[in-house]
Amino acid sequence: MKNPKTETYTLKDFTLQTLQTDAMDRATQFKKWITQSDENDHAIYWLEAQTAVKPEMILYDSRNGKMWNVISFISNDYLGMSQRPETKEAGIKAVMEYGTGACAAPIIGGYLDIHKQLEQEIADFTGQEDALIFSSGFGSNVGVLNAMLGKDDIAFVDFQIHTSAIDGLHKTNVKRVGHNNLEYLEIALKNERHKYKTAMLIIDGVYSQDGDIAPLPEIITLCKKYNTLVFLDDAHGMGTMGENGRGTAELFNVLGQVDIITGTFSKSFGAIGGYVACSKDLANYLRYHANTTVFSAAITPQATCSILKALELIKKDKSIRQKLWDNVYYLKKRLIEEGFDIGNSVSPIFPIMVRDAYKVKEATRILKEQGIYTLGITYPAVTNKDARLRVSILASHEKQHLDKLIQTLNYVNTIINIKKAS
Repeated sequence: MKNPKTETYTLKDFTLQTLQTDAMDRATQFKKWITQSDENDHAIYWLEAQTAVKPEMILYDSRNGKMWNVISFISNDYLGMSQRPETKEAGIKAVMEYGTGACAAPIIGGYLDIHKQLEQEIADFTGQEDALIFSSGFGSNVGVLNAMLGKDDIAFVDFQIHTSAIDGLHKTNVKRVGHNNLEYLEIALKNERHKYKTAMLIIDGVYSQDGDIAPLPEIITLCKKYNTLVFLDDAHGMGTMGENGRGTAELFNVLGQVDIITGTFSKSFGAIGGYVACSKDLANYLRYHANTTVFSAAITPQATCSILKALELIKKDKSIRQKLWDNVYYLKKRLIEEGFDIGNSVSPIFPIMVRDAYKVKEATRILKEQGIYTLGITYPAVTNKDARLRVSILASHEKQHLDKLIQTLNYVNTIINIKKAS
């Protein structure tokens, strides 16, 4: 097996901006990267799961016919809702009553009574007046932002926000601000806000790569001072953060003070779909102007009812979330004791900083061979100097899973150094 110290090609070499050629030739040339990944046994993406995505999985790689029994740390099913009997039974019942799909956009007949119920319950849970659901979390961000911001407006964006929000900003002006940097944010608001009709700050509640959180109270204060809307993508915070799992706003005791909250049902709720929670007037506007719902089929009945059941469990059974945080605190303590660099994580997301893309791929390969499935995060998600292993912790993990992870990371470190410098 070829194992060079460096790699010739990166994904960046084949982007629309980098490779100045036609689309089909660009796809043909991309075979160079695919071949390099195969030769180095660094094909760490698009592996086929032979089981549900849960703490213990079976993986299959069709390129070489290999199978692995692994302990998995790649899922965002933080509360284990996708595998609970209650959520499965609710979904089965919905299929029998409503069928496998609404098969129409909500605006033209695909809007079911259970969709309305979910919107009302999400609005209440997030502390907002109303809510609108979408068929994906990605679609909720793109649809809302495309509908709200145009050429006379500006979006101030934390540079670590999710790609789905970035993709919703192509019609408007964009000003990037330093990550969680309140001083830089105020300078930007002071210098730029007055030039535009609508100004909006776009942040995540819990950031998906570093696992840190936004300083929400201070952000709200600044944005009120400069008449700027706060758009909070709380995909990773909803269900995990706050005394009752009501998200980052509850954690900071500012429920009802955020202008717009978006999120996904594919994480703590264990299903698929997305939502925006906001004022009643804005929700009604978006029902007719957010193209990702107006021109998209409605979320399936099964997903809707499974989400409703998950929300019920989140509200009534705090022990599920407590198990998650017991696991988070245990793993954080162990990783720090063993000398791994986990940055500023205060969530179920652990970035194990390696800071070298090749090492990340090698570490991911060795971990997989030793029965641990993690994500290797490199470009384009992060820069090479920020390359890391990303570990997600779930309520459904057991202590022996976490101990095996620590043991295997230490084994990897004997082969290639992945611990922080002493």
